[in-house]
Amino acid sequence: MAGTRPRLIQRIALPAALAAALAMADAAAAQGLPGIAGPYLAAENAARRGDIAEAARLYAEALLRDSSNTRLMENTLNQQLAAGDLDRAIPVARRLDALTPGAHLGSLLLAAEAMRKGEPGKARVALVSGRDEVSSFAGKVFDAWATFEAGDTDGSREILESLQETTNDSGAGGIVSAYHLGLLEAAAGLDEAALPALERAAELAGRETPRMVRIRAGVLARLDRVDDARALIAEQLGKTLGDERLEALDADLAAGKIPAPLVRDGLQGAAEGLHNVSGFLSQSSNWLLSLAYARLAVYLDPELTEARLMIAGILRDREQYDLAIAAFAAIPDDAPEALDARIGRAGALFDSGQADAAVAVLRETAALYPRSIEAYTMLGDTLRRESRFAEASDAYDGAIALVESPERRHWVLYYQRGIALERSKQWDRAEADFRKALELEPEQALVLNYLGYSWVEMGLHLDEAQTMIEKAVEQRPQDGFIVDSLGWVLYRLGDFAGAVEHLERAVELQPVDPVINDHFGDALWMIGRRVEARFQWKRALSFEPEDDDAVRIRRKLAEGLDAVMAEEAAAGKPAIIGTGAGTSNGG
Repeated sequence: MAGTRPRLIQRIALPAALAAALAMADAAAAQGLPGIAGPYLAAENAARRGDIAEAARLYAEALLRDSSNTRLMENTLNQQLAAGDLDRAIPVARRLDALTPGAHLGSLLLAAEAMRKGEPGKARVALVSGRDEVSSFAGKVFDAWATFEAGDTDGSREILESLQETTNDSGAGGIVSAYHLGLLEAAAGLDEAALPALERAAELAGRETPRMVRIRAGVLARLDRVDDARALIAEQLGKTLGDERLEALDADLAAGKIPAPLVRDGLQGAAEGLHNVSGFLSQSSNWLLSLAYARLAVYLDPELTEARLMIAGILRDREQYDLAIAAFAAIPDDAPEALDARIGRAGALFDSGQADAAVAVLRETAALYPRSIEAYTMLGDTLRRESRFAEASDAYDGAIALVESPERRHWVLYYQRGIALERSKQWDRAEADFRKALELEPEQALVLNYLGYSWVEMGLHLDEAQTMIEKAVEQRPQDGFIVDSLGWVLYRLGDFAGAVEHLERAVELQPVDPVINDHFGDALWMIGRRVEARFQWKRALSFEPEDDDAVRIRRKLAEGLDAVMAEEAAAGKPAIIGTGAGTSNGG
C-alpha cells in the first residue's frame, strides 16, 4: 500500500579507481615524494563515499607533497569547489591554468573571480572551451553575461542566439538558451523582446517553474499588462498548494508595485546560468559538477538563495546530512526562500534519524507561517511517517482549514488526512475524506485504491471496491502496490487463481516488499502450491515485515495457513469474505 523513497546511489568501478590510485602513488614514490600514498588513497576513498569536505582536505594534503601534479590539482580543485572552499580553490585554479590551460571548472572559477573584481574582459579570456558539451554550454552562457557586463549587449545577444541555434531548441540546452535570451533583453530594458523569448522557454520546458513565472509576470507588468501578469500567477497557483513568493508578487502587483527585472547585471546573469545548469545536472549522476556550479553561482551572486537551496538539496541527496542541515539553516529567515529552507532542514533532520527535531522545526514553521498549507502538510507527512497518525490528522486539519473553496488540486489534502484518520481508527471521518478526494478528482488512482482496499478489508461495498481497484490498476499498471491490492481483493473474495495472477505480477514490480510477498504466499497456498507458498513467506520474513505480520508469517510456516485461518475465523476475523470463480484450495 505504500512504497519507500528511492535513493540515488552512484555506482563506481572500485577496482579501476583503486588501480589508478595505486598507479599514482607508485609514480610519486618513484620520484621520491614523501608520504603521498596515504593521503591520496584516503582522498580517493573519501571521494567515493561522497565526503567532499574530507576529500578536499586530503587531496590538498597530497598536492602539497606533489605540487606539480596536474591530475591532483584538478581533483583538489573539483572537491574544493564542491565543498564551497573557493578561497583555497582559486590559487589551485591559477596553478592548473598555468600548466594546462582549459580545465573547465578552473576556467569558470577564474572567470568568476574576474567578474567579482569588475573585470569582465578578463573573465572572457578565462572562459575557454570545456571538455564536454555541458561544460562548453555553461561556459558560453557565462561568456554571454560577461559580454553584457562589459557593455556589449549586441555581442551578448549574438552569443545566446548562436547557442540557441546550436541546441536546435532541444532538451535543457534549448530551454536555458531561450530563457537567458529573455533575461538578457529584460536586463537591457527591452521587455517587448524579452517576452517572446521567455514564452519560448516555457513552451520548450512544457511547464514553468515558479521562478520563471515570476520573471515573466514581471515583464508583463512592466509592459502595462498587470492583469495578464496576475492571471499568469493565478494559473500557476492553481496548480499548487501555494507559493509564498508568487503570492507576495501578486500582492505587490495589486498594490501597484511594479517589480524590477530579477536579473539586472552580468554577475546575476552568470550566476543564474550556472544555477540553471546545476539544476539540470542535479537530476543526473553528475552530482559533483552540479554542486560545483551551484557553489560558483552563489560566489557570483550571494543573494541567489535558490542556488543555496540547490546546494543544500544536493548535500541531502548525497546523505551529507550535517552539511545539508547547516546549509539549509544558513538561509536567513527574512529571505523569500526561508519557508523552503525550513522545510528542507526538517527533511534532512528526518533523513538523518532526528525525527523529533524534524517535527519540532515543522511545528515552529507552521506557527511562523500560519497561512502556509505546505507547512502544515509537511508536518502531517512527517508525523504520518513516524506512525503518529492522530497528530498527523490534526496537522492536516490545519492545512484544510486554509482552503476556503476546495478545488481539484486539493484532493491530496483530503487523501492524506484520510490515511491518517484511517490509521488512527477514525474510519467514519476517513471515509468522508476519501469520498471528498474522489469528488474533487474522480479518477485518482491512489484514492480509488486506498478506499477500495479498505472497504474489502472491512467486508463493505465489495462490488464497488473491486471496480475501484480495477480502475486504479488500469491507470497505473506498473504500480506494484496497486496491483497487489487487486490481487488481495480477489483473494479475499475467494478467487484464488485470479489472485495468484495479479500477486505474481505485483511481486515482479515490488520484489522486496514483505506484504506483497506474504500475500502471494497465501494465494499460492490456496491453489495447492504449498512449497512455493512457504518460499514466499520466508522471503517476506527476510524483508523485515511489521511485528504483527512477522508473528503471523511464522505461525503459517509452523502450522500451515489452514490452521491459522481456522483460528482467525473462530475469532471472528475470516480471511475469505466471499466466493468467486476459480476458488480452489488445491487440497
